[in-house]
Amino acid sequence: MASSPGPQPYLVTVPDLIGLSAQQARDFARRAQLIAVGPDPDALPSVHGVVSGQSPAAGSLAARWSSVVIWTLRGGGGPGDAGVREPRNPNPPPLAVSVHDPEPLPDPPMGHVTVEVAVEPVEEPAGE
Repeated sequence: MASSPGPQPYLVTVPDLIGLSAQQARDFARRAQLIAVGPDPDALPSVHGVVSGQSPAAGSLAARWSSVVIWTLRGGGGPGDAGVREPRNPNPPPLAVSVHDPEPLPDPPMGHVTVEVAVEPVEEPAGE
């Protein structure tokens, strides 16, 4: 009597992640019931850059919730992908004068009552 080898893994089709941002690739992989990971298991997952390669290849079958390794390149010209830049304008000269509105007074603590007293001007006798 032959015994069955046990339950077979549920297979899913690997999506094409190349050309997507790293975050989009993770989202697409999750929807396909896969986990997108970077090539270095000890490094934090990249959230920047564009996917330049993947393993297993798009269209192949993989076990549900298995890993898809993605390689990313910095850049891609997408919005928010400008990187760190120096300011274009230099700081103002050291003796520059700036005019600012005065700081508003802080609100009184809760539970305290603020009393305002009106002071009327005193009239001085004329002609002295």
